[in-house]
Amino acid sequence: MEANGQADGGQATPCLLRQGQRGQRVVSANGNVLRSEIVGSIKMRVFLSGMPELRLGLNDKVLFDNTGRGKSKSVELEDVKFHQCVRLSRFENDRTISFIPPDGEFELMSYRLNTHVKPLIWIESVIEKHSHSRIEYMIKAKSQFKRRSTANNVEIHIPVPNDADSPKFKTTVGSVKWVPENSEIVWSIKSFPGGKEYLMRAHFGLPSVEAEDKEGKPPISVKFEIPYFTTSGIQVRYLKIIEKSGYQALPWVRYITQNGGTCDLPVGQITSSGRSEGPR
Repeated sequence: MEANGQADGGQATPCLLRQGQRGQRVVSANGNVLRSEIVGSIKMRVFLSGMPELRLGLNDKVLFDNTGRGKSKSVELEDVKFHQCVRLSRFENDRTISFIPPDGEFELMSYRLNTHVKPLIWIESVIEKHSHSRIEYMIKAKSQFKRRSTANNVEIHIPVPNDADSPKFKTTVGSVKWVPENSEIVWSIKSFPGGKEYLMRAHFGLPSVEAEDKEGKPPISVKFEIPYFTTSGIQVRYLKIIEKSGYQALPWVRYITQNGGTCDLPVGQITSSGRSEGPR
């Protein structure tokens, strides 16, 4: 456990707590998962009069390193780091996250856990190359979360050959743009509901297919946010304000799930990656 940051005084307003999680999944060209993990953090914005003590509780599913308890239905956090305001001695003793917060915004804690990251947006790609003439892409995106959730600001980055030209696009939703300086096309979908599937087709002129094959292909990547959703199941159970004089303030918890990471994409193979943040 580590601590860093600085402390300060405050004035009376509510406190906001934000839990963010980013799933990272890397898949090799033959379909093997090379890395699958979730990187999370809990950030706070606090303006409280005086110096009240706060206590944060996570749901019973969460375990920290070296707890010595059974792990069959639990999630063990690794690489846990705390802000310097957290009383580490108490945490080491009974796993209570107790602290007197600094004034303003700060990151209370960060963590990592190695676990299977479900691909929240699944990408299927079919690429057809026509020697010395053109290349065609068929990209299918499918959301694999419940219908009551929605992924916002979805961006699917598809690499294309460096010398591709004369782009033509057709999509059932969103917009597509060619970014020649990055040798990629970006398919943007503002709102992607759960349980939906969308299709995009792209066509490029291509004078030198063989040369591009020798250079290799970077991976497709997907970026998005899902409000009110946690990939790992880790949630804040309570945030208590401890003050002898009976301090009254309403703590608000915001969860967001974001996508991160990439996956190698051989021609015609189904792959994907995603990032998630909890409720907000």
